[in-house]
Amino acid sequence: MKINVCIVTFPLSKAGYTPLSNLVNLLSRLANKVYVISGGEALERLKDKEKVRSLKVTHRISCNALMRIINYISTQLKILQYVVTVSKEADLFVFFIGGEGLLIPILALKLLRKKILLMPGGIANKVYSVRKDPISKFMSLLVSINFTLTDTLIVYSHRLVREANLARYQHKIAIAHEHFVDFTKFAIKKKVDERSNLVGYIGRLSEEKGILNLIEAVPFVLKGKADTRFIICGKGSLADRVQNLIKAEGIEAQVRLIGWIAHEDVPQYLNELKMLVLPSFTEGLPNAILEAMACGTPVLATPVGAIPDIIKDGKTGFLLKSNDPEHIADRIVELLGKPELLKKVSINAYNYVRENFSYEKTLEAWRKILSELQSNK
Repeated sequence: MKINVCIVTFPLSKAGYTPLSNLVNLLSRLANKVYVISGGEALERLKDKEKVRSLKVTHRISCNALMRIINYISTQLKILQYVVTVSKEADLFVFFIGGEGLLIPILALKLLRKKILLMPGGIANKVYSVRKDPISKFMSLLVSINFTLTDTLIVYSHRLVREANLARYQHKIAIAHEHFVDFTKFAIKKKVDERSNLVGYIGRLSEEKGILNLIEAVPFVLKGKADTRFIICGKGSLADRVQNLIKAEGIEAQVRLIGWIAHEDVPQYLNELKMLVLPSFTEGLPNAILEAMACGTPVLATPVGAIPDIIKDGKTGFLLKSNDPEHIADRIVELLGKPELLKKVSINAYNYVRENFSYEKTLEAWRKILSELQSNK
C-alpha cells in the first residue's frame, strides 16, 4: 500500500501507550512510513521501528483555567510545526487520543488539502462534563468544529454514534478500532473457580472512570461477603482522594493500592481476579475489558460507550444498571455467590474475545479503510 501516514495525538500518559502502540503497529504494517506526533510518557515507551518516526511534543500543565487554555494553544502550535513539516511526505493524518480538540493543526491540513481521519476514543464532551472541567465549553467547541472539518470519523461502534450524537456525520463515519489482544500473553493461567474472592480495578484514577464509586461500594460488599478483597491498579488525578477515602472508610486491610502496573504484568494480575469492575460514567472501549476476557476474568461494567457491544449481561460478562455504590456492591456480592455462572461467563468471554479481537481481524478492517480512502482520492 503506497501511502505515508501520520498519527497525531495530544501528549499522553502511560495509559495511552497500549492504544497508541496498537495503532502504530497496525498502520506500520499497511503503510510505507508512519510518523507519530505525540508526547508524554506513552511516547517515551514507544520505540521507533524501521518504518516509524516519532516526533516529540511537550505540554505544560497548569491548574489555572486561563493558563490551561494558553498552554493548550501553545501545544497546538508545536504540533502545527511538525504537521506542516510532515505534510510534505504524509498522505493521511490520523488524529487519535486527544486529537479531537486539535483545531489549529486540522485547519492547517485542510488548507494543505490533506486527508484527515479523526478517531475519538470515547466521548470527550462527557469526560469534560463528569470532571466539571472549567474549560469544558471551550474544549467542546473545538471538538464540534473538528468533527465538521475532518474527512472521515472512525468510531468504535454504532452505539457510540448514537451516544455521542454523531448521526449528522453519518455520511463520513466508519466503524473500526485499534484493539487487538496478544493471546500469547493474555491467556487463562488459573481457572476462575480456583481464584479467591479478589475483585479488581485496572485503569486511570479519574472522575469519569467511577473509581470513587467503587471505593464507596467496598464497605457494603464487606457486609455481604466479608472474605472479599480488592486491588486498585492505576494512577491519575484522583490518586490522593482514593487513598484518603480508603482510610476514611477504614478499609485499608481489605483494599490494596497497587499503583501503575506495566502492561506486561497485567496478565498476572488478571489471572488472580475473580472479577474486574469498571464503573465508568463514560467510555470508548477499554483495553482492560478485552484483556480480562482473554484471561477468563468476568467483567462487571456500566453499559456506556461500546461496552454493551462486547459485554452481554450474563453471557460474556455483567452490566451494572448504574454506578451507584450500593448497586455496585449488590452486584458484586450476588455474582460472587454464583460460582457456576462466573465459570460459564469466563469461558464465553474467552471464546468471544479470541474470535473477535485477533490482530489479523483488526488489521483487515484497517486495510479496508485505507484502501477506500485511497480509492476516493
